[in-house]
Amino acid sequence: MKITYANQTIDLFDKNTFPNGPPNKIIVSLSGGLDSASLMYLIATHFPKIEIYPFNSKDEDGPLDTKSAIKIHKFLQNKFPDGKINDLELFDVKTSDPKWIKIAQEAMDSPKGKIIINGKTETIWRTVKGASKAIQCRHIRINLTKKYNTVVATGMSQNPPIKEMKELGFYDVAERKRDPDKTSNLSFMDGITYTPYIFVDKKFVADIYIKNNLMEELYPLTKSCAWGISDGNINYPDPCGKCFWCNEKKWAFNRKNYD
Repeated sequence: MKITYANQTIDLFDKNTFPNGPPNKIIVSLSGGLDSASLMYLIATHFPKIEIYPFNSKDEDGPLDTKSAIKIHKFLQNKFPDGKINDLELFDVKTSDPKWIKIAQEAMDSPKGKIIINGKTETIWRTVKGASKAIQCRHIRINLTKKYNTVVATGMSQNPPIKEMKELGFYDVAERKRDPDKTSNLSFMDGITYTPYIFVDKKFVADIYIKNNLMEELYPLTKSCAWGISDGNINYPDPCGKCFWCNEKKWAFNRKNYD
């Protein structure tokens, strides 16, 4: 089904990815952020027969994300009371665990963890902590796909245009793998992860909230800021206003009262 917001279009459960039609069930990675919450809303709205199995990776180093995910899940279960949105499963991860930090660093140092940007070699993850969480979450996704015999849908979206990120001063804090010219390999990975937003940016997501009157109820339940006290966020638990996610959110909604 083709769905358009902010002059950008996704083909949700497209025939190339799902040749037998939309799946009977889907796992949704509910991070606590704007993107995944909007994706679950779209699936429940346009595909009411699909059984949704949401989960959240409960990071000991970032507990506020899970608190947001729990609130979002409750809101969407109440909004779609047909029983198709199952209970939220929580899985523990610890970004700063030395074991996973070591694995993450090895992954970042390997050829598969590299990407060429303007002739310069960079890592696909911005930080080793980011790589640690991503790798742990991938293990969780693999186990869930085996348990439910379906794929995991995530709300990963494309970065804003590179020129605009540079002009607004947040290009250097963005993950390079999500840059508009680097996302072609992220659309569907190993039959495990489905990323329908990967070719649209956060303005698409913002328009979902605005056009569906979700700004007063769902929007406030979400969390975007990724920096805690250890990252230099002196405003914690309030948003830092400096990380990529804070800047991307401000860019997408383009209204100061949405910060």
